[in-house]
Amino acid sequence: MNTTNILLATTSLLLVVGFALSLGNFTQSRASDSDKKEIAELRAKLDQLDAEERAFELARLRAINPVSPVPPPKSMVEPQPEPTPISDDMQAIIQSQQEKIEALETEKEELTVENTTLEKENEEIFEEKKENQDEQRMAAFRVKNALTMGTVTSASKENALVIFTPSQSNNFQPGRILAVRRNTGIIGKIVVDRLDESGDYVATMRPHGYSPDGYPDIQPGDTIIIDLKS
Repeated sequence: MNTTNILLATTSLLLVVGFALSLGNFTQSRASDSDKKEIAELRAKLDQLDAEERAFELARLRAINPVSPVPPPKSMVEPQPEPTPISDDMQAIIQSQQEKIEALETEKEELTVENTTLEKENEEIFEEKKENQDEQRMAAFRVKNALTMGTVTSASKENALVIFTPSQSNNFQPGRILAVRRNTGIIGKIVVDRLDESGDYVATMRPHGYSPDGYPDIQPGDTIIIDLKS
């Protein structure tokens, strides 16, 4: 039995059952309990047949008009467009900028090396200056604390002569080189000539080239000390 025949039979049965239900409703007040039960079963059967009819109809419609397949969803990531080729002029500009950047980086490296060299030289100069200052301080300390050997009583730059009185009965041989101190510095050197009858020593100034006439400006009251560099 095909689908059409089934539908026709079902429709006929529905009409008969519907008529029977209508008649049952008309005589419901005089129906017995068994009649009511039979009517309920007929109604259930009618509902079942109605559902089957609907299922057959839906199957028939699907057979006539099959459901089109659902197209697959598009990808969430859109395809990237092809990159636009760079023109020759733009390529030349990019190359020129890259060359400038490389030149600047090279110059920066050279400046870094130069600055490093200058810093090293400055450190060396600073260390050397510091050493000289330390040496000068030590020399001034030694001069300041050197034992006093005598005191200048008179001096003459014109004659390059110095007369000094020895302290603590110091004896100096002719030719002995002594230094003349003022405060913490050495202003010149003298060479002992002889011991005078008065007990003072006569000495000759040694030229040092720091004054126009070449002799130190020794004054009375300057201190005679040993030559620390002899």
